[in-house]
Amino acid sequence: MLSQEQKQQSRQEKKEKIIRIRKTLSEMTEEQRQAVADKFGIVTVEGHLLTTHNQCFLVAQSEINFSIVGGFQQWKKAGRIVRKGEHGFLIFVPSKAKQETNSEMISDEEDVHFFTATVFDISQTEVIAKSEAA
Repeated sequence: MLSQEQKQQSRQEKKEKIIRIRKTLSEMTEEQRQAVADKFGIVTVEGHLLTTHNQCFLVAQSEINFSIVGGFQQWKKAGRIVRKGEHGFLIFVPSKAKQETNSEMISDEEDVHFFTATVFDISQTEVIAKSEAA
C-alpha cells in the first residue's frame, strides 16, 4: 500500500505529465490535430470514435499504434484482460455536474467538467482463458 507521501508524489507526476502533453498539443494547429485523428481513427471497445483531442492526447503519450482502446473493466466485459505489467494511457472524459431541484436531477449543460481515465490498447490485452473466465 502506498504511503500518503507516495500518493501525493504520484499525483504530482501525473499532473506534470498532463501539463507536458497539453503543451505539445497546444502547439499543434487544428489541421495537424485532425490529420492525426484521420490517420489513426482510434475507437473504444464499444466502437465509439474518440474525439480528435483524445486521439492526439494518446498519440502524444506513446509510440504505440493505437487502434482500439478501453478501460480495464471494459476489456474484461469484452472477454479480454490487460496483461500484467502493462501501463495505461490517459484520456479526458466529460462529466456533467448535476443539480438537485425538487427531488429531480437536472443537468446543467454549461457545467461540464473533465476527469482523466486510464485506457489500454488492444495490443496490451489478451483473450481471457476459459479457466480464468469461470
